[in-house]
Amino acid sequence: GQFCFFFLMIRRPPRSTQGVSSAASDVYKRQVSTQSTWGLFIYQGKMQQDKAKKVKKAVKKGVKAIRKHKVWTKVAFRRPKTKTQLVKHKVKTVSYQKFQTYDKYAIIKHPLSSESAIRTIEDNNTLVFIVDMNANKNQIKTACEQLYSFKPVKVNTLIRPDGIKKAYVKVPKEQEALEIANKIGIMQCSFPHIQTCLLYTSPSPRDLSTSRMPSSA
Repeated sequence: GQFCFFFLMIRRPPRSTQGVSSAASDVYKRQVSTQSTWGLFIYQGKMQQDKAKKVKKAVKKGVKAIRKHKVWTKVAFRRPKTKTQLVKHKVKTVSYQKFQTYDKYAIIKHPLSSESAIRTIEDNNTLVFIVDMNANKNQIKTACEQLYSFKPVKVNTLIRPDGIKKAYVKVPKEQEALEIANKIGIMQCSFPHIQTCLLYTSPSPRDLSTSRMPSSA
């Protein structure tokens, strides 16, 4: 009789907890387990263990533990930089060798020999060049050293309204810009396209009218 009574006390719950949420099933199991003295004893022991674990954690880390947050000092949140591997193709993408064509001759296209440019050469000891649109000041300096054998003091650049880039190259005091211009051939206007632009003048309407008149002969 005692064995049967003990067996009834610790029997399993009659209803199944399938299809019930975990919180509801825990509450149901707790209610069923506390109906018997043995189940109450087990439940109390488990509660004491949970309480002891919480006290241990509080002693170890402290009750008011402050989490360390990252301090953001910038407005932008950018992705972290990761390592990028170089692509090593097993087969060559191009079947021919590519040559470097952006050299000193591509950087400096030609010197300028207009009236204002010649006045700048005489007054300010400065040469004027038409250069490539993508050329920077350091590239223009090195190109002048290689082509005309002088070290520029300073280079100023501007882009004209027609989209052409012009460079003012300052010659050092030890050298004269007129001598370099004579060596280059600016003063003689050795560039045919500049010469035609300077010498070409459009005919006036009076000249056109006289040419249309019939000859007296």
